Amino acid sequence: MKKDIYNDSSYFANNPTWHEEDAAFKVANILKVLDGNLSDFNAVCEVGCGSGAILVQMSKHFPKTSSWTGYDISQNAIDIANKKTSSKLNFKLKEITLEDEAVNYDLMLVIDVIEHLENYFSFLDAIVSRSQYFVLHIPLDMSLWSLLREGILIESKNRVGHIHNFTEDFIKSILQDHGFHIIKQIYTEPISKAENGKQHLVNFIRKTLHLISPRLSSKIVGGYSIMLLAKSTQ
Repeated sequence: MKKDIYNDSSYFANNPTWHEEDAAFKVANILKVLDGNLSDFNAVCEVGCGSGAILVQMSKHFPKTSSWTGYDISQNAIDIANKKTSSKLNFKLKEITLEDEAVNYDLMLVIDVIEHLENYFSFLDAIVSRSQYFVLHIPLDMSLWSLLREGILIESKNRVGHIHNFTEDFIKSILQDHGFHIIKQIYTEPISKAENGKQHLVNFIRKTLHLISPRLSSKIVGGYSIMLLAKSTQ
């Protein structure tokens, strides 16, 4: 039987804050990818909202937006998020794909979600018609370094539930196949603390290559994600 790590408390045990401490970093990059492209929307949702911290911070940057909705399938996550509920901000213990077809948004945030989904193809097909614009954050776990040290990928699966590993061009091709037109992208560097000499060396190589080309660094050393602004073509 397949293990549901998001509802049997095993994910919560490994990540008790539901990554709330990363919200400021992610919001800063969401704002970067939106800058100059999109600033006016009435209804925003986040799929896989976790602790709800991203929506809280985003709502402060866009006070004129009237509705913020967070979806998550984990009761543990929603219990944390519900403490942040306000007149404009609400959270649902529900898969957005099960919402009534009339439920639609101006902007949908899909931040570190796709790599967790057993069937992300059907998920993309289900959400592409539910919003005009999307911001997606997707880890680029597949790199030369991770191929040489596959334990990195297994550890990521066990600790944070990454069951799919992407390269930049591959996931962008998939998104385009499923009706997402990519408007803008930025690389986001990993938030990590070097705990030993090997990690210090990897971080040094990553930063050095980054000065030459972030794309090259992501493919050789890895540890990057991409933040994408996309528009539905449907």
